[in-house]
Amino acid sequence: MALPEPVIQRGIAIAGENPMIILYRPGSDEIVLLVSMWTAKYSPVGAGRALLIWADPSGTGLGSAAPIGMYADNPELAQYVWERFYRDYDTIRGRGIETRPPAPARFTEVSGGDRFHRITCVSGPTTIELEWRDVLDTFQVLTRLTGYETSAIARPCATAEVRVNGVPAQGEIHQPEGWFGSSAALAFAETWREI
Repeated sequence: MALPEPVIQRGIAIAGENPMIILYRPGSDEIVLLVSMWTAKYSPVGAGRALLIWADPSGTGLGSAAPIGMYADNPELAQYVWERFYRDYDTIRGRGIETRPPAPARFTEVSGGDRFHRITCVSGPTTIELEWRDVLDTFQVLTRLTGYETSAIARPCATAEVRVNGVPAQGEIHQPEGWFGSSAALAFAETWREI
């Protein structure tokens, strides 16, 4: 039996992981925290990690410690992700994330299977911990966005938490929401291809 010929496509803009967390003021549709965490295994500007985050100081209860901006171990990656993939995403644009250069950061990652997934970002005196818990499902999402075809393995989670220097941000996730079914979702094997 002959093997079928593979389909070869070029124009890969990024490949890796892109989990996210959106927290809302309890009982409302008001966003109090946005997190987009990128781990690039491949991009034209190299591999690395970039955390894009916006937290409402009062809505999250974090006050002056509420992080707003980009943190990265590859600053070019943070700028690349911002310019290429958020130009049409009104939910995150206009919140001041891009107003400062990316802060240098170190990242660690721990996975507990379906129970939890944790990424820690350390930048100077600031430690930001992202934790997704209780995976609900696993499925593939294929989309066509402005100029891109995307593919990701989505793993929506029942709960999520963001801690800044050990203090948890106040807020709740929404279910169902969006393509992933939760405002807290892991996204693995994510690939963006130019079309």
